[in-house]
This record gives sequence, structure tokens and C-alpha cells, in this order.
Amino acid sequence: MMKKYVIDACALIDAAKNYNMSKKTFSNIWETLDKLVEDGRLISSTEILDELKDDDIEKWGKQHKEAFLPLSREIQEKATEILEQYPNMIKIATKGNSNGDPFLIATAIVEGGVIVTNEKKNENKIPYVCEKMGIEYTDLNGFLNEILE
Repeated sequence: MMKKYVIDACALIDAAKNYNMSKKTFSNIWETLDKLVEDGRLISSTEILDELKDDDIEKWGKQHKEAFLPLSREIQEKATEILEQYPNMIKIATKGNSNGDPFLIATAIVEGGVIVTNEKKNENKIPYVCEKMGIEYTDLNGFLNEILE
């Protein structure tokens, strides 16, 4: 069975920043990402789509809306379970912070996917929670190395 990847906003933003979409040099990367979306192997959460503030990647995200899965009951229930164990993953009272992380992890659990994130392994961040919960994750470079082999 082919791996499914659940990508975080920071990985997409870093990809756009490091591998400029308009440069021919990096076209293979973006074509591969497009193909993974088309095949249903690159997904995310609708909560992550809202975090894409970089113009190029926001446009890319809107062109690939089908990859950003809605919050099904099962995903919401899983996110609730995650927040019961790691309530500090989100910051209710702060403005501008991301609150999509538990939904991203829940999407990975429900869909059986590997999370792609460039977050550092600090407490209450995606890699930390993934390790505690036994969920596979990788960073952008590891992901690109896998898909571009």
C-alpha cells in the first residue's frame, strides 16, 4: 500500500519559500506534490488551509481544496481525545496562533497517514505529541527525499 501524507502548514510554507514555485528548477517538486494530491496521497485538514498566509502557497492550497479534508465527526472526536491529553496544544486566548495541530494529528490517525511538519520537537508541538502517541511523522526534507526517489 502506498503511503499517505498529512501535511502541516509550516511544511507547505517552507516548501514555497525554499523551492520557489515559479522557478523551473523546482517544477518537479510541485508536479510531484500535485500528483500526490490527485492520487489522494497528500492531504491535510481544512484547519490547515486557513493557516496558509504566503501568497503562492495560499493560491496553491485553494487550487487543491480537495486535499484539505473537512472535520468529520471521527476527526473531531479524535481531536478532542488529543486535546484531553495535550490541552496546551492550542492557545484559546491568543490571536494569530495556529489551532489546527490537533485536527492535523486527528486527520493522520483517521486516514492512516504520516504527518509532514517542520515544527521542532518542543512540548505540545506536533512531533512531541506524535512520538507520545506513536504516530509516524517526518520533516519536509525527509518527505521530499521519499517522494522524489
